[in-house]
Amino acid sequence: MQLYRTFNTYLKEYFGERVYRVPIDAGFTCPNRDGQRAFGGCTFCDDRGSGAPTIDPALSVKEQIESGMKRIRRRFKANKFLAYFQAFSNTYAPEAVLKRLYDVALEFPDVVGIRIGTRPDCLDENILNLLEEYNQSTFVWLEIGLQSAFNRTLDRINRGHSAEEFFDAVQRARRRKLKIATHLIFGLPGETDEEMMETVRQVARCDIDAVKIHQLCIYKGTPMEMDYRLGTLSVLSQEHYVRLVADALEMLPPDMVIMRLVAEGQQDEILAPAWSFDKKSVTEAIENELLRRGTKQGSRNQTSLSATSATI
Repeated sequence: MQLYRTFNTYLKEYFGERVYRVPIDAGFTCPNRDGQRAFGGCTFCDDRGSGAPTIDPALSVKEQIESGMKRIRRRFKANKFLAYFQAFSNTYAPEAVLKRLYDVALEFPDVVGIRIGTRPDCLDENILNLLEEYNQSTFVWLEIGLQSAFNRTLDRINRGHSAEEFFDAVQRARRRKLKIATHLIFGLPGETDEEMMETVRQVARCDIDAVKIHQLCIYKGTPMEMDYRLGTLSVLSQEHYVRLVADALEMLPPDMVIMRLVAEGQQDEILAPAWSFDKKSVTEAIENELLRRGTKQGSRNQTSLSATSATI
């Protein structure tokens, strides 16, 4: 029994084989870093802007893709790739600039599509129109960060946008038939378990394809590091996080793609929680919790429950 629908499963269904991501830093920033919305960026975000440690931002986009594909081919004998514009906000530029960068990625025959990480306030109509054009000829996967559906939390972590802007951006992207994912963080300062689950409920009702769930990690060099060292900010225990993720999976629609269940990082970049360094064990603990409960993704989703009742 599959306990939840993974991104690898989805990609195999879509492309007929395993597809690997090539992470890219295309030199973007964010509107809450450069003063357009705020300064300093999200309080949890380090100077890599959530970019992968394998990225070398000194290389051009073309060189990053060449290097990334070479490394992944050597390790996994991969044939197909998604160019993942990952670091910072990857629609935060004029559409002509974006088109030039995306076109570079799609010049590679083995790159079968693009993944684009961004924010809801970086998706005006011109940019969505551009993505719609790409979506007619290639695979486009748009990741719009949310983290929390509570504006006071978004203000506290210096997101620089509101929850309402997120849901509006989703609706506008959906009208263009774009495939959409979002990111959620459990354990943000001041949030209760019920508030985290309310965010999940709102995402479950939102017309999106996928979700990434992360625990709050304290990265070195971030504003949160000082709060953590002063003892004014705590992190979730592994046991607490496992219960929250199991609760969330039960509420999410059974066909929603689960792209990630736990954030991972290196010991030289993350202060806490210590269990972040063993992704496999945390994932297994989540799966074991679902097995213990006798549940799986969608078990408590109201839409799927209603559909089941209607067929009985």
